Formats: sequence, C-alpha cells, structure tokens
Amino acid sequence: MGPASVLENATRVEAAAEVLDTRGMLCPYPFIRAKERLENLPRGSALQIITDSGPTATSSIPVLCEQNGYAYTVAKEGEDWRLVVTKP
Repeated sequence: MGPASVLENATRVEAAAEVLDTRGMLCPYPFIRAKERLENLPRGSALQIITDSGPTATSSIPVLCEQNGYAYTVAKEGEDWRLVVTKP
C-alpha cells in the first residue's frame, strides 16, 4: 500500500467517523465526553474528536487509546486538534 492509498484510507475513515466537538470545554470535560462516546461506540467504528485543548489531544486521549487498544491519529489544524479514534 503506497502513501496515496494510506492517505485515501485515512480520509475515508475521517469522513465516516462520528464527530464529537469539544471546543470550548475545559479539562477534564473533553476527555470525559470522549471516553463516554468511545465506550458506547460499536466495534469497528471511528470517532472524530475536535478539541482546542492541547493536553487533551496530546496526552489524555492518546493514553486512553493506548490503554484500550484503540487506533488513533492526531493532527493540529490552526488552534484546534483533530483526533480520529477507531475502536477495534
């Protein structure tokens, strides 16, 4: 699978993901909301989390993903962070 295929696949996953917008929420609320949504997310589904909290994007949600075996990507877009988490 070449780089173009990986990018196309990531774009499809992002487009298919449910969206959780936590911008404007103070810690720990973005983490709490993400954890609740991920627990209720069907296996094989993806959740796109948008946050303006750096610690949420770079620490708490990645740790949650690693503890639960969720695949994730993180991207900074301007002042916001976009995480796409896939539940296996």
